[in-house]
Amino acid sequence: MRRETEAGGPHAGSTGGSRAGGAEGLGAREALAPDDVAPDERWPAVLVAGAPELSARLLAEVFGPLLALAPAERALLVGTLDAWLECGGSVGRAAARLRCHRNTVFNRLRRLERLTSRSLSHPCELVETVLALEALRWSAGRG
Repeated sequence: MRRETEAGGPHAGSTGGSRAGGAEGLGAREALAPDDVAPDERWPAVLVAGAPELSARLLAEVFGPLLALAPAERALLVGTLDAWLECGGSVGRAAARLRCHRNTVFNRLRRLERLTSRSLSHPCELVETVLALEALRWSAGRG
């Protein structure tokens, strides 16, 4: 069992380049088939699309409780995660993109961490979360 994180999980001061995309959650980017993904553009999407059975297992394991939420609530949390990732892990920039207070972003990310039992401040668990997010996009595009 993974351990839950404390309030300081997502790092507000992280820097990094942002990628194109929005905070609309699943609708932010098109789900891609394996042949539609250029490896040098988005490695996580390539990995997910190339192993659909493993991707489905990863999605169920990591995002299972998240998938059980009402669609609007799920989209809110996924959109917040997506914005935070697009903003290089900056809570302040994600809050500006989402047009909400930075504490709202912190609270949503902490809720996501509790639901997934994954910490966004632990690199291996963050990788699992990002891959599960790609698997969610991929499965939404297939369905």
